[in-house]
Amino acid sequence: MNLEIKDYWELLALHKSLMAVKFDPDGYLKEAQGSPFTSSLAFKVFDLLVSTSKKEGKTAQAEGWLSWQQADKSRLETELLLKRISESEWWSEADLDRREKFIVDFMSPLTLNEEIKNEIIRNC
Repeated sequence: MNLEIKDYWELLALHKSLMAVKFDPDGYLKEAQGSPFTSSLAFKVFDLLVSTSKKEGKTAQAEGWLSWQQADKSRLETELLLKRISESEWWSEADLDRREKFIVDFMSPLTLNEEIKNEIIRNC
C-alpha cells in the first residue's frame, strides 16, 4: 500500500494529528497510545519529516526534529506514560521485554534515553 502526501505541510499535519491522538491530555485515544501500529506510523511519519527536511536542504530543521525527538522525564508525553503505567493492571505482571516494547510504542515517535527507559521498566 502507498499513501501519497502532497507536501511537507500535509506531512506535518499528519504528524500533528498522530501526536494529538496519542498525547493530547483532553482527547487522546488510550488504545492508540501503546499500539504497535500507531507506533509504526508515528516513526514512519517522523522519519519522513526528517528526510524531507534534509532533502530540501533544511539541515537545521532536520536537526531540530531530531532534538525534539529526545524525550526526558519533564515532557508531557512521559508524564502520560507514567500515568498510564500506574493505571495499568497488567504492568506489574509483565516481563521486562513487554514493558520495554510498551514504552517504545507508547512514546513513539519520541525516544527516551536508555537510563530513563530502564528506570521506568524496573521501578514502576
